[in-house]
Amino acid sequence: MKRSEIFTRDGYRCVYCGTVHDAEALSIDHVQPRMRGGDGSPGNVVTACRGCNTRKGSRSLPVFLMEEPEARRNFFALARYVWPRHLKAVAEELVRRGVMEAPSELVEGVRGLRSSEAIADVLSRHHSQDSSIEGDSS
Repeated sequence: MKRSEIFTRDGYRCVYCGTVHDAEALSIDHVQPRMRGGDGSPGNVVTACRGCNTRKGSRSLPVFLMEEPEARRNFFALARYVWPRHLKAVAEELVRRGVMEAPSELVEGVRGLRSSEAIADVLSRHHSQDSSIEGDSS
């Protein structure tokens, strides 16, 4: 796919900050970096604004998402076309690092799901629950 097709597919929206941008402000980010065996296939690339891509820098995606809770929520809600194996790997790494809890729905749901959209739905629901718990001051 061409860059413009990826931007169109993702609605010109950065998967990390969630903001819609003009094409000139966007870049392509590899979920699994090419230097770590990733490729340029549609399921391994997402739209990122230049600011978020710069902020991510050379950090792995799980490390970036671990350190940026808003980017983590947006990624799992917006990265609908990422290969399921990549979503699973990122989610499982975040669970291993203690960033996310591993409720049975998340672990079993992600492992059993085959489509990126279904995985993103499970992860998005999980993050919504985390956000409401974090915002609860009782």
